[in-house]
Amino acid sequence: MSLLIMYWVMTLCCCLYAAIAGGATGRAGAAVILCKTILGFCAALMDQSWARTAYPLLFIDSACLVLFVVIALRSTHLWPLWTTGCALAAVCVHLASIAQIGFAPMIYQGLKDIWSLLMQFFMVRGIVLDVRYRRANILTEARPAF
Repeated sequence: MSLLIMYWVMTLCCCLYAAIAGGATGRAGAAVILCKTILGFCAALMDQSWARTAYPLLFIDSACLVLFVVIALRSTHLWPLWTTGCALAAVCVHLASIAQIGFAPMIYQGLKDIWSLLMQFFMVRGIVLDVRYRRANILTEARPAF
């Protein structure tokens, strides 16, 4: 239970930071991740068996992938490409379970969940680098050229 609480706190902190410092792209990415987390939690409560493909989670992850593709295509930042890759990997895990490659239930759950963590990491790291780049450019433009 404490891992679940830590995950929710981390998700809220990441999304809050993205919404504050990430501009329009950060707000859109934070909204997608927050909605994905809430809907995924609700879907997991309805069906807690990982012995078969979780179709509601496949639908949620597919919608997340589509939304991140749209965000990546409209953005000038690079981090949405990384989060799109994570969303694609999450969908591929579900597709592999449909193909019955032979996932053990714990491996299926772990592989599905790891991409959510990486998605948040790439979003926050990308926004941190974007903010650092903007600050560096503002400082160099403000200096007089002698």
